[in-house]
Amino acid sequence: MGDDGINAFIAKIKYSATFKRVQGGALASKELINAYSRGRLTLRAMQKLPIEEHPELALSANFWLPVQSYYAIHGVGLATMVALGRSSPKGHRSFCADFSELVDRYFPDPLCARCVGGPGKEEFSFQKLRTSIDKVTRQSQLANPEFVEEVEDIIGKSLLTTRNRILDFLFSNRRSEKQKAGKRNLSSEEKRSCCQKEHATSICDLMYRIRVRSNYDNPDMYLFAPDNAENASKHYRDLLYLTEILVAGLDALIERRIGSREMTVLKSRFQ
Repeated sequence: MGDDGINAFIAKIKYSATFKRVQGGALASKELINAYSRGRLTLRAMQKLPIEEHPELALSANFWLPVQSYYAIHGVGLATMVALGRSSPKGHRSFCADFSELVDRYFPDPLCARCVGGPGKEEFSFQKLRTSIDKVTRQSQLANPEFVEEVEDIIGKSLLTTRNRILDFLFSNRRSEKQKAGKRNLSSEEKRSCCQKEHATSICDLMYRIRVRSNYDNPDMYLFAPDNAENASKHYRDLLYLTEILVAGLDALIERRIGSREMTVLKSRFQ
């Protein structure tokens, strides 16, 4: 889709009633500039790698790509929250929670999609996504969509598996706390309470999950993957494009708050 896809995405954001209600007049504060610069410089490093001319570079570049992608979004995302007058989140879970609210409010589908509920299969549901828990659980994570309708099932699958990982982590922590106090394992009601308190799982949680997996869970999964250079470079381009389109949406919100002139000055640092 390239630039046409990004332009269409931005146009849908700017057409929405919630975007039009965002008031201007914010200042490009030092906090905003610092966060934005960190995110944009990280994205710039991703864009500068000559993957088209040297696709073999992607075999090792994919080792760091999920980390770069998340931190590009993290930097520009923090700048967006500052521009919107929100308090800066403390920690990655808080950032993902705030980002979940942001995409729900301002982004068009399917990037505004969210997964909520749990822990039982019938207790999960999807917001702003035309799918169901039955379709999602039947969907293979390794499948390439043959039809447009299947795209939303795959998105739902990614959000569901991400939410399950988050919930497993929360249950484990809560279980350890109880066991230290000499108590039994978690009850169904205690698990359900954890699920209700957990923020809706969004694209940001997925990006953070990929980042953590590439750093800690399976750091060699990209470096020693059996893919050839062509497949590796395609993966690189796809994740780069997803990062670019998310950053473009965040840029639109920042510009709405600080004005086009200030935004031009801000972005000119990274041309």
